[in-house]
Amino acid sequence: MDRKSPMFKRWKHFQEWIVKHQKSIDPINAKILEALQFYGPLNIKKIAESTGIPDTTVRFRIKKLTRQKLLLVAAHLNFAKLGLARGFLIAEAPLGHHRLLLEAIKQSDYWNYIARCYGKFDGYIAYFAFPAEYRKYLEKYLEEAAKLGIISKYLFFWITNTYFPHISFEWYDFEKRQWKFCWNRWINEILNAPEKMPEVIREPESYDVLADKKDLLILKELQKDAMQDFRKLAKIIGITPQSVHYRWRNHILKRNLIMHFTTAFKPYPFIITDYYIFIIDFVNHIALAKFCNASARKPFILSYCKVIRENSLIVAVQIPKVEFTNLIEALSNLHKKNLVKNFVYVSIDLLSHERQTISYEFFENKRWKFNYEEKMRQLKRIAHHTS
Repeated sequence: MDRKSPMFKRWKHFQEWIVKHQKSIDPINAKILEALQFYGPLNIKKIAESTGIPDTTVRFRIKKLTRQKLLLVAAHLNFAKLGLARGFLIAEAPLGHHRLLLEAIKQSDYWNYIARCYGKFDGYIAYFAFPAEYRKYLEKYLEEAAKLGIISKYLFFWITNTYFPHISFEWYDFEKRQWKFCWNRWINEILNAPEKMPEVIREPESYDVLADKKDLLILKELQKDAMQDFRKLAKIIGITPQSVHYRWRNHILKRNLIMHFTTAFKPYPFIITDYYIFIIDFVNHIALAKFCNASARKPFILSYCKVIRENSLIVAVQIPKVEFTNLIEALSNLHKKNLVKNFVYVSIDLLSHERQTISYEFFENKRWKFNYEEKMRQLKRIAHHTS
């Protein structure tokens, strides 16, 4: 290969990135990363105390990982306490009309995450945080998109808050610098796991709005980067640092508006892995709870959420290419053991994904806005391009 060619340079860049990523996983960083997700980035002293690592080392290590673009800490919001219901869509577009499907999803305004998917559905997956009082309008919006030919087939579910498990290095061999996948042990752990449903994916009892506009402005910044200090947040939002601190203590923490903090630190480089969304149906709520309780700290599970009023999970998976068939075999074994009823999956193109923060711009006087009639007009304009 020509060393001056763009392909060689790209290959070399990937190789250097893999080496950098592997070097970043050592026992000290592992302890810091696990504690960081539990205590949050604004509590360095607690991280230091819990790990026995000096706070100067903790700060240095976190800054280094951030500078290397290996780490980003973000706040994951408790959407139900903001008056928002979570939704998940997997939709296929007619051939040649994928751009229009993407436009229709974005036109709904309240999407959080969109990515191109392949497999059972050739189209897009999307997560929503939609005003709870207007839930029926999102359902009608998708039905109309299907009638207009923008969507050829789709599945849509109302879901609980998404849980992003804390990263764990239980399956990592620090001496060999590689992950070990103990599939049979995982199956046995599921069979013997507690039967109580984890609190993090319990179905919301209400969707009361417990925040005001300034709270939302703080939250949307913490969704982007939870390591910002109060002074920086105050400058962005246009209030004093003291006001940010007050709202942090008395609104955000006291009202439990943040579920937990997540890190964008992945267990392995994305270029040697594949990303999937699984929809897993369980035989009953006990089987679902066992799966969650035994899987919350496994390196291949990025997130999961429960489908409202169903014994089903939406599970995001990132896994080395060579381990995918073993995962499928493990899920098939769970079916044989009468825990999993059925499962389907699509592969996700990570390079296509798009995120946006909470849609604070549509919040006024402690209420969310949604103009259904206007959205229908916009949808018909989009559909006009399919004919």
